[in-house]
Amino acid sequence: MMCITTLFLSCGDEIEFTATEAQRAPNFVNRTLSIQVPQENLSLSIPIVVSSLSDSERVFELEAVSFTGSASEYTLSSAVVPANTIQGTATVNFDFSQIADEDLRSLTLKMLNPDGAPSNQITIEYFKEILCNDLTLEIVSDVWATETYFTIEEADGTPIVERFFPFSTDSTTPQEYSVTFTLPDGDYVLKIGDTFGDGNIGTGGGVTLIGSYKLTCSIITHASNSDGFSTGTPDPFPGAPDAIVEITEFSVNP
Repeated sequence: MMCITTLFLSCGDEIEFTATEAQRAPNFVNRTLSIQVPQENLSLSIPIVVSSLSDSERVFELEAVSFTGSASEYTLSSAVVPANTIQGTATVNFDFSQIADEDLRSLTLKMLNPDGAPSNQITIEYFKEILCNDLTLEIVSDVWATETYFTIEEADGTPIVERFFPFSTDSTTPQEYSVTFTLPDGDYVLKIGDTFGDGNIGTGGGVTLIGSYKLTCSIITHASNSDGFSTGTPDPFPGAPDAIVEITEFSVNP
């Protein structure tokens, strides 16, 4: 009788291996990564895990499943799991000089297992390091647009933009707001709020609208939500005891 071992991954995928294959099955810990490649190039260490211990080092080759850039932009090294551990590292080297300016690339990898068991895959989004201080915040309203507000703070809570309401009227058609501003290098917090406490998904006049927002700088997305939000962190203030906010921490030129 052949036994089957099932390995459950944190991402919700399920892979089945034979008992022999499970002894060496490699998997990436993360399924997606987003990175900037600096001028001095980048050697990216990607954590991997296998399902059992071994008293000898294990080495797995990396293979590109798909990519949107050029093969000259990266070099694949082996994935190595040292002896007597189940954790290891896969290495990918990126060449800054080969990547086009302000162009987002995507590279999907898998590991080749000598025992035949398939690894999962990882998708790495990468782009040439950008110094960008001119940010744009875009907000699309739900029906109850006048309930929407935002704040921008420094990481220590010092306000930069105090509670601001971008829409003056409610409407059964989406309204759009856009503002561009400059922030110095540093760490910040964006809060998108709703005074009624039900987020930026609203129904009125027989219409349901789902709001959205996006904070960008060139091709960098610092914060976004295209599906609206219906729950959040309490943010009560006079006249709006049920207000909530969705909070995103972000860094400018970290």
